[in-house]
Amino acid sequence: MHCFLIVKKYNTKFCKIKNILIKNFILISYLLECEQFITEDFLMSEKVELFYLSKMELLAGIARILKDYKVAALTKDQGMPKYDYINQAGDIEFSCVPTVLSPKKFFFPAEEELLTYETNGKMHTEIAAQPLVIFGLHPCDLHALKILDEAFAEANGDPNYLAKREQGIIVGLDCKSICDKRAFCYRVASQEIAEGFDLMLYPLAEDFLLRVGSKKGNEFYQRYFKVTTATEKMWEEYARAKEQGFSQKHPFRKLEQFPEIFANNEDHSFWQKEGSRCLSCGSCIMVCPTCYCFDVSDELDLNLQGGKRTRKWDACMLSDFAVVAGGENFRHSATERLQHRINRKFNYLMRKHERSVCVGCGRCVRACLADINPQTIAETIADEKE
Repeated sequence: MHCFLIVKKYNTKFCKIKNILIKNFILISYLLECEQFITEDFLMSEKVELFYLSKMELLAGIARILKDYKVAALTKDQGMPKYDYINQAGDIEFSCVPTVLSPKKFFFPAEEELLTYETNGKMHTEIAAQPLVIFGLHPCDLHALKILDEAFAEANGDPNYLAKREQGIIVGLDCKSICDKRAFCYRVASQEIAEGFDLMLYPLAEDFLLRVGSKKGNEFYQRYFKVTTATEKMWEEYARAKEQGFSQKHPFRKLEQFPEIFANNEDHSFWQKEGSRCLSCGSCIMVCPTCYCFDVSDELDLNLQGGKRTRKWDACMLSDFAVVAGGENFRHSATERLQHRINRKFNYLMRKHERSVCVGCGRCVRACLADINPQTIAETIADEKE
């Protein structure tokens, strides 16, 4: 087999992630599997083994996978692209098209039952984790998933998320060009990714190059896919095609300085201009792949003998999100809420995760009735037009 140098820059987050995840017994086995693979392939040689996989063999492999796993993939429902469970390989859409909701819903559902309880004090936890293959995640969504992994693995970890994540196999699908005019992945450097997947597919004219990203992925492809040796020419042609697809697209020059820039521009006039147009509907939060706020509520049964505890996605753009006992609201206006949301992407959480927490997928822009765009806000605050 051949190994090709295909990683331009490695984001050295592994050590930090290891320190967080090692506290969570659910992911220890997965971590130990990945550590040697990531260290050898990325940190030492930065050379990655690539295989050639024909589309016919890919579809045949997915058919075999469906016998053993539930599979979720990019498909279409009444003509609209969405990530959903599939019944056959032919249901998969291989095009680079944006979806309304991100694949995070498979690990962090919009509504989830956490436990049931009885009034005598007994509790029963509910963790609905099952083996799942998620096929066709694009680089922006893979970056988002890495952020969620870090967030839900922090401190004692979230057992529901981590159990689902441990059961998952992630198969990425790279993008040769930007998916639509609303996306700006290239501005926040999320159009490329070198980790965070078990397998990665790079689309050629008809077929694919396959890259292994973890030990779990290595075992998975050997079981389900029939591959052959890729040639260096195949990779070079793909790399040129992607470079051409993004040739006029450039990242923010000051991206690494965004936390400081946003902290120093709390009183910028643009906040009020954009905030005055916001409807506080929360649509931007509900479609965001990196937002992970939630609300927890208890619902008592009608017989008063027990109940259930559920969590649902919540949104900091909603007017009552910051309301506390006594009726005080720490963010009264839409402008304050918008400023808080954008600062979470480019300031507060960017400091924590050491990368932009906006991945530039464009979902919030497509969903916003007022056409408020984080890219426009960032360009204005940082004084850096495209």
